[in-house]
Amino acid sequence: MSDIVIPEMITRSLDMLPDPYCIQTHTGLFLYANLSLAKLVGVRSPNELRERYYHEIPSPLFEEDVINQWQEQDKRIVENRKPLSMLEVHPGAIDSPYTVRKVPFYNNDNQCIGVFCSVKYFEVFSPNDFIRGKLPGSLLLNKPDDTFTERECEIAFFRLQGMSSKEIGSILCLSPRTIECRLSGMYMKAGVKHLDDFKHFCEARNLHRYLPKRLLSRKIVGFEGDYTEDSDD
Repeated sequence: MSDIVIPEMITRSLDMLPDPYCIQTHTGLFLYANLSLAKLVGVRSPNELRERYYHEIPSPLFEEDVINQWQEQDKRIVENRKPLSMLEVHPGAIDSPYTVRKVPFYNNDNQCIGVFCSVKYFEVFSPNDFIRGKLPGSLLLNKPDDTFTERECEIAFFRLQGMSSKEIGSILCLSPRTIECRLSGMYMKAGVKHLDDFKHFCEARNLHRYLPKRLLSRKIVGFEGDYTEDSDD
């Protein structure tokens, strides 16, 4: 059990909000969860989450590989003290995707002791419009590094799903030749010559989990949120 006490003035306010919220320690122990979060997870009461770890909660949402992804995210947040945003896609456990915003959670001594999570749902979302391959359940909304530009990340996103240059060009309103030229330049940046090697390069940097911002614009999937389009091409 944790000896960390969340002030009642915080929990009472969060209990009244319709969106899911939770607070966890850096080890993944739930310190607080509101009723909306309990409903998302698929349990009857927030009490079934509090003072428990992911693997102790009977929920189809908490699969082993997903838990591992979340634990890595939480570790990164605590170490770097920087927020992260993720798109969660779990068709076997929930009806529609949602985004999670995780920020560092501090104690009175300014020590980062865990993460504060807030969840937002999509109003309109059709994954099949732009997701055709098997993707990780938890997608990053923060670009892992600056290896590729935002436009190159868009191309990589589709290419890693096995789409052809023609298909990618049709989605991004670019010619197949332009897509091929961009891919050639990306291969050079990565120091590879084949798609399999390119996949390994992206996976090693978590780029295969990054969902580019423009793919979440209202024009493409009707996303309700505060993400703006990037002019970097």
